Amino acid sequence: MDSNAMPIDWRALLEQEVTKAGEKGKARVAARLGFSRAYVSRVMNPEGKSAMKAVPQSFIDRVISRFHVVDCPVRCVEVPYSDCAKANLPAPTHNPLAVMVWRKCQTCPNKPEGERK
Repeated sequence: MDSNAMPIDWRALLEQEVTKAGEKGKARVAARLGFSRAYVSRVMNPEGKSAMKAVPQSFIDRVISRFHVVDCPVRCVEVPYSDCAKANLPAPTHNPLAVMVWRKCQTCPNKPEGERK
């Protein structure tokens, strides 16, 4: 993302997804993240007896990539932030539409850190 952008509140994203998932929300969110329900519960309860001292950056990054959405100016829809990382991959060669999208992504303000063309 743009270096001038506000930091993403990953805890709020996580809590929002658990709430949206309804009954058994922690278990559903944990499955989407690839972690156990107990692990997600420990992360969400920083005051509890089994609270984690520090949440690993890999967990935070996964929460952001799965649940943070951005308005894509190319596709005119909301997309997961993880889709923006495709802009840092080599240009696609299989599909003219994919090439067009990739080119526009190179100058997008949502493009993750890396080279801007």
